[in-house]
Amino acid sequence: MKTAVQNITPGKVIDYHGEPCLVLEHRKDGTLLLHLEQMTHAFGSTNNFAASSLRAHLNGPYLRSLTDGNPDEVITRTVDLTALNGSTEYGTCDCKVAPLTLDELRKYHDILPLPERFEWSVTPWSTPKVNEDDTWVMGLYSGVYIGGCTNTYGSRPAFLISSSLTVEAEDTNPLEQYTVRELAEELFRRIGN
Repeated sequence: MKTAVQNITPGKVIDYHGEPCLVLEHRKDGTLLLHLEQMTHAFGSTNNFAASSLRAHLNGPYLRSLTDGNPDEVITRTVDLTALNGSTEYGTCDCKVAPLTLDELRKYHDILPLPERFEWSVTPWSTPKVNEDDTWVMGLYSGVYIGGCTNTYGSRPAFLISSSLTVEAEDTNPLEQYTVRELAEELFRRIGN
């Protein structure tokens, strides 16, 4: 059934340009989705996502493929690159597609299926100014682990789209778009009370 993505409950799967995506959250600026099929790529030469080859790939060829050549459908978002130990040396970066942060992995824990194999987050373990480290990146598998940034692992990237975009949804209940109050008011209107 086709419906605006804003009508779909977080935790449900939609079809976005033929790709299965999980609705994570409805935000003021759009709806955050997670591409459920894992792609494989090295993180980069350092653990700074802003300067990584993974970021370049996700926001270049991957974005064009994911959107069927319509990259403007995806809204630029700011990604927090705070390290696990609290270092803010890397700051934030603006991009259209990125793996989730460690905080987002925790936030969506209830609805996020575990990956088939280790996958990157954007969260570094530490930074050069704190521990002279630019190697380790946090990731998810059966739990939270760290991986060396030059290794090749998986990624199920997240991206933001307009909440009014019409998509094909699996197992969508058309009544989910209404509040209980709206449903009750409509019932009372129809029975004449």
